[in-house]
Amino acid sequence: MSEREQERMLQELPLPEQKECKKAAERAMKLLLQQDRTRKELQDRLYRAGFSERAAEYALAYVSGYGYIDDFRYASRYISFQKDKRSRKELRYKLLDKGVDSEVIAAAFEQYGPEDEYGAIRRLLQKRLKGAKLIETDMETKNKIIAFFARKGYALSSVKRVMKEWGETESNGSL
Repeated sequence: MSEREQERMLQELPLPEQKECKKAAERAMKLLLQQDRTRKELQDRLYRAGFSERAAEYALAYVSGYGYIDDFRYASRYISFQKDKRSRKELRYKLLDKGVDSEVIAAAFEQYGPEDEYGAIRRLLQKRLKGAKLIETDMETKNKIIAFFARKGYALSSVKRVMKEWGETESNGSL
């Protein structure tokens, strides 16, 4: 919605509703100054603050008009910061919970290849081993490590690949 359309829409409303819409837009701007949010998160916060549906929609249109809400940008940045700590599956669920559309999430994931996930598995494996050598661990411990990654949402094939590579580099003396 353009700035003129927003202003025209606002002028058609009774004065109390105009004031509420302006306050909702100010509140939305303050919330976005604190941290980046998805459209749904911002909408929920405005509803919880007591604004009517019309005022919340006006505020969302207002901040969207300036490009302050962009779920694709949010998802891309979220994935970028969290990809070293979480699996794709976990990231997808977190973003869905924040109200990001699944198509937007898929588009954001296209920027990252499977190597990013392998790197995350390597970092978590190193942390999990706590300085011990993988080739010296017993089968029960290896199964516990695999179960840990499965609970985090990593694909079994990816975990096994990384563990195999890790074991090979240990036996070659590279680590």
